[in-house]
Amino acid sequence: MLRRVTVWLAVVLLPLAGCGGGAPRSAPASESASASESPSTTVSPAPTSPAPRHAEGGRADDIDGDGRADLVVEVGDRRGDRRHLVAVHGSSRGLGKGERTVIPPDTFLSWQIDSGIRADLDGDGFGDVLGYGRPGDRDEQMRPYVMWGDPRGLGAGRPPTPVALPAESDVATYRAVAGDFDGDGAADVAMSSPPGSGRTDTNLAVLYGPFGRDGSPSRRSVQPSPTGGEFWRMSVDRIDGRRATGLIVYEGDDGEQTAGWLLDAGPGGLAKAGRRLNPGMSAAFGDFDGDGTRDVAVGDDGSRNNEPGYETEEPSVDRTLTLYYGDGRTEAFKGTAGRAVAGDFDGDGRDDLAFGGSAGAPARPVRMFWGGAGGLRAGGAVGGLGLAVPLTSGDYDGDGDDELALTAGEDGLEVVVTDGRKVLTRFGLSP
Repeated sequence: MLRRVTVWLAVVLLPLAGCGGGAPRSAPASESASASESPSTTVSPAPTSPAPRHAEGGRADDIDGDGRADLVVEVGDRRGDRRHLVAVHGSSRGLGKGERTVIPPDTFLSWQIDSGIRADLDGDGFGDVLGYGRPGDRDEQMRPYVMWGDPRGLGAGRPPTPVALPAESDVATYRAVAGDFDGDGAADVAMSSPPGSGRTDTNLAVLYGPFGRDGSPSRRSVQPSPTGGEFWRMSVDRIDGRRATGLIVYEGDDGEQTAGWLLDAGPGGLAKAGRRLNPGMSAAFGDFDGDGTRDVAVGDDGSRNNEPGYETEEPSVDRTLTLYYGDGRTEAFKGTAGRAVAGDFDGDGRDDLAFGGSAGAPARPVRMFWGGAGGLRAGGAVGGLGLAVPLTSGDYDGDGDDELALTAGEDGLEVVVTDGRKVLTRFGLSP
């Protein structure tokens, strides 16, 4: 069985607040949001016009509906103070050979997009982009926005749509990821959400789709933080329209490796309690042993708290990749750190994993781990990369298996596409 696709959006340049990379805080909101809620409640928003019927064959990572995955990347200019979103469309010859769309910062000032943010939120058959930022130079609270896909792509001058927030607060919601948390085939959004009293993020809000074009969900629920405290980082399984997707919610961090809590999903939505995983800020979901159940890889992403006395990690975390298989087995690999990206790169029906990489010193190789009947097996480094960081994967040429996309160079303005063994193409990203 050939598989198409995993994650397609990724951070290229992401400034981090504080000494180690905690959540940024922004100015008070200038727009009103929906009424605040208490945890463990479900609220239906005001009725919206029904979303269009999902097109036959639509996929979450295809924004222009041509049947091939597209790549959306956040790119800083040479000064580093203006970020563009660049959509690189897939083609029969793969990435870099087709058209591009550039969303300038005057249209949307992006702070963050990443691997969990891709979905067809309105069910029209075209993938949409969920980002965190604000329109242009408007002085207002940053929040999640949607850029809608259609046959023309994203539309460079089209204003983004704000996602309806679940609570009023002068503390910005920091992070939102897309999944299908009740398994009904409609994309949902999970986000950290203030409790409405001006305190920091303590609740997990889930907005269930399909969404209206005004950014309103079909329904929403709010539950206490799975970590028992403040959180802002999450990782999510990919949407494929056939099953509910799990979610990892990380404990708050200041650059160090913290533990994530894995929440199962099903017809009732996300579980209220999760399983604590080994600390590690890099994660990827996949079926690595081909048994039909989802597995999770968690690894050290290389970040460290730079406060004196906190710059190191425990041996069980440092340069460690831990595998949690769906049948209850665990396995650990040692030797590198960096980003983790899953995809079926050899087309055998089992997901593979790329892990490692760096954009500067210390240089770290990108190692490949190949799926098999017994799970992942360690392979070698991808040849010919130099300094490179895994971004995401997708079937960009429509041939039925995935390609791995990475950024290369310290400025992150070049994309390298590989099959996990050799480089297929390279191209620049400068807007």
